Amino acid sequence: MWLFLRRLLPAFVLLTLSGQQLLAQSEPATGPSRTTSAVPTAEDVRRVFQELLAASDGGRRQAYEQFQGLYVLLYEQAILEAGSNEPKIAMTMIPELERWIAEKAEGGSATAQYWMGARGKVLQGYGAKPPDVAHVANWYRASAEQGFAPAQDALGQILGFFPEFAREPFEAEKWLFRAVRQGEPAADQRLLLAIRMDSERANYRPDADILAWLEQRADSGDADAQSLVDKFIVQD
Repeated sequence: MWLFLRRLLPAFVLLTLSGQQLLAQSEPATGPSRTTSAVPTAEDVRRVFQELLAASDGGRRQAYEQFQGLYVLLYEQAILEAGSNEPKIAMTMIPELERWIAEKAEGGSATAQYWMGARGKVLQGYGAKPPDVAHVANWYRASAEQGFAPAQDALGQILGFFPEFAREPFEAEKWLFRAVRQGEPAADQRLLLAIRMDSERANYRPDADILAWLEQRADSGDADAQSLVDKFIVQD
């Protein structure tokens, strides 16, 4: 009956310990440390999600990666349960988990808001329909406005490919630039691409801060950045 939870246990223990360690770095101890039971319950799993969500909102990027990993693990198990005689434990957990994440997003959690947008792409791998782009963009914007770097990067990408959702002609690169300044992986390459795309449009000129960043990259030997800087010099 507990095949799924026994399968989940190694990952659950690791995530529980990681979540507690992440919180311990930013919160004082308030009582005896909690221990993990031999078999995690649905409430145990939700509690780990809660801890990882709080840690991610507090700036711990590793916590978000663990949050996503646990979420995906639940869906993988649900697929196994659907095609077998196993008890439908994960399938029962998921609807409640989805409601809980939606409530957190509505309540202002930047991580949950980002996940409300990002989850659609993940679930496509499990047979779900493509998400509505406008819906995704709204969630990414809500999270990005709170400074969540993955959301800033993701919003910039959507606005680059779907400029109809932008609030100004060249908004995509402004969000990508914010993600770059926070060190979001590969956001710099996406920003270079956005600048190159925008440079083909009428009346384009990069913001002063973005141009300064571009010149700095060019000075460090980035050939792509140098070609763009040269283009703007010719325009002047």
